[in-house]
Amino acid sequence: MQEDKKEFYHKTKSAIISNILLNESFIAFFGLLPFILRKELHATIFQISLFTTLKPAVSVLSFYWSLKFSSKITHLSNNLLITGLLARLPFLLFPLFNNIWYMIFASAIYMLFSRAAIPTWTEVLKLNLSKQSREKIFSIGSALGYLESILIAVAIGSALDFYFISWKFFFLFSTFLGICSVIVQWQTPVATYSSESQQINSPFKDSLKLLRKRTDFAHFQIGSFINGLGLMILMPALTIFYADVLKLSYTELSIGRYIFMGMGFILFSYLWAKALSTYPCHLLTSMICLGFGFFPIVIMLAFFNHSWLYCAFMLYGITQAGSHLIWNMSGPIFAQEEDSSLFSAINVLTVGIRGLIGPLIGGILISIMPAFIVLFFGAFLCFLGSFYLFVTRPKAVLQ
Repeated sequence: MQEDKKEFYHKTKSAIISNILLNESFIAFFGLLPFILRKELHATIFQISLFTTLKPAVSVLSFYWSLKFSSKITHLSNNLLITGLLARLPFLLFPLFNNIWYMIFASAIYMLFSRAAIPTWTEVLKLNLSKQSREKIFSIGSALGYLESILIAVAIGSALDFYFISWKFFFLFSTFLGICSVIVQWQTPVATYSSESQQINSPFKDSLKLLRKRTDFAHFQIGSFINGLGLMILMPALTIFYADVLKLSYTELSIGRYIFMGMGFILFSYLWAKALSTYPCHLLTSMICLGFGFFPIVIMLAFFNHSWLYCAFMLYGITQAGSHLIWNMSGPIFAQEEDSSLFSAINVLTVGIRGLIGPLIGGILISIMPAFIVLFFGAFLCFLGSFYLFVTRPKAVLQ
């Protein structure tokens, strides 16, 4: 029995790290897509806002898939394979299209099925690993992924700026690597699991029932939602600010987004994992909201000196390291010995709900007022989320 546990541990550890490393190039390049659409294809503010809205908005459908359709698939690994392939197939056709609307469609499909896979993947990690080991391994794997982003960032930026290689080639190549990451997930062994372990009759009703029952988890969701709404409102304004106000090149944005953000992420990933084993989840989330609130304020200073751009991305990387860990691990953390699928699916749902309204509000605001005002408003909501989590106290907070 002890040998079986060791085998699950080592194979799951290898799967986590391999999956992150293989998928990181696609995630890194996908993050540049709004900037590419604006710079290369002259996407309108409406299209940028719609792109930003659709990415998280389809999480509502991801939530339904996670709890309804995936329950019909008898094995967790099969669900990972199906969602992973469906998410990436539209990007294989990118070289055939030079159309903004197809790219928006492909991005929406990717976000739909990649989000749908999250509850399944976190449940696999919960079944195969102890709480301390999964948080540690996940943070190490994420840090290695960001290190990979740093190594390829300058090359990508320079190639795009001087047209050495088409941006479509990068998408095609990174999509093939992403499919390899799906195969790695699919082949991960899963500890004893019963598909009947959690019966979901009505996903939305069962979610509301869980939130009423678990006030600590509801408290975490409310604070995170306020902060996330602020970030969603920021997104259209940030794209316009980068492209039109700061007039950044691909190289400048890549250095900031991947090298400096990556440095912050790598340096603090392990520290966040250590902190999560010591401090309550709501307190650490409050600190994360605070970091996200300062990001747009620091980024605005880049208008006077571009050095502030790199400081801002370093801050974002530090904050994102904690956010990435807590968002992915909060389901198993709050679930403890229960099935974590519903907890993780609620995370996906709340991302979708704020994604339905945040970017649209941001798009409307950026069309009628300067980007600086929109950035300040987004920062205010992040600070408000931090204040809520820090000042209010849930009845019980689980570690």
